[in-house]
This record gives sequence, C-alpha cells and structure tokens, in this order.
Amino acid sequence: MKAIRWLLLIFFIGTVIWGCAGAETPSNAAGYLQISSTPSGAAVYLDEVYQGVTPPSNGFINITILNPREYRLVLKKPVYLDYISTVNIVSGQTVKVSATLQVADVTAQENPGNSVMTGVLIVIVVLVLVGVLVLYIRHRRKPKEPAKVELD
Repeated sequence: MKAIRWLLLIFFIGTVIWGCAGAETPSNAAGYLQISSTPSGAAVYLDEVYQGVTPPSNGFINITILNPREYRLVLKKPVYLDYISTVNIVSGQTVKVSATLQVADVTAQENPGNSVMTGVLIVIVVLVLVGVLVLYIRHRRKPKEPAKVELD
C-alpha cells in the first residue's frame, strides 16, 4: 500500500514538472504581424476576421498577441484585386508583409454579364436584318400580275 502511494506521488510530481517544462509563458507564446500595402487603405482580414486598414505613408498595421500557427491573410480594396496570402506566425517573432495590390478590370467587375448581353443583342440584330433581307428578296422575285384592263 505504501509503495502505491509513493508511485502515485512520484507520478503526480512528474506530471506537474512535465507540464510546466512544456508550457510557454504568455509573453513568449505570442507572435506579431505587421502589414502594409501599396496603395494604402486596404481592409485587412486575418482568418476572415476584420483587423483594420493599412495606414498611409508606408506605415504598418500591427496585429499583436497571435498564437503561433498559420493564418490566411486577405487585403481588400475597391477597384483592386484581393491580395491573398498565408502567413506563418512564429512564437516571439514579428512577421512583416508588404503587399502590392493589382488594379482589377473595373468594367468586367461592375457588369459581369455585359459581354453576354452584348453578344445576345448582336445576334438579335443580325437575325432581324436577315429576316428583313429575306422578305425584301421574296417580294422582288414575286411575279407581277399583268395589269387588268377593262373594256367598255
């Protein structure tokens, strides 16, 4: 019975020591992220959670106290393509991201069905013109009846 108590006590102390040795203090566990964009003013999303806007004049938006792991970073700004990247945050380190946003094709984004609609309209106009042309040709080829003359 005494041996079992000693084994349990040693097991308990070992578990506590093992747990403390593997744990990191909160200040060491955090990672940091600094983001800038060209142009500035892009909305920043980290794992689909809004974080703020990139400041002007090559400034950085700072995101602190991040758990070390991989995050999905998305920057959004009207008239620009979304900047999408994966960022790996490491304990105690600062990761810097400088994103250059690319201008999007505004006409295609504003009216994605515009080219389809234009194509449909062109087909309709061509069909109407062909129909009118066919009717005109048929009318001209129709044999003319001789004029009837009435005799008194």
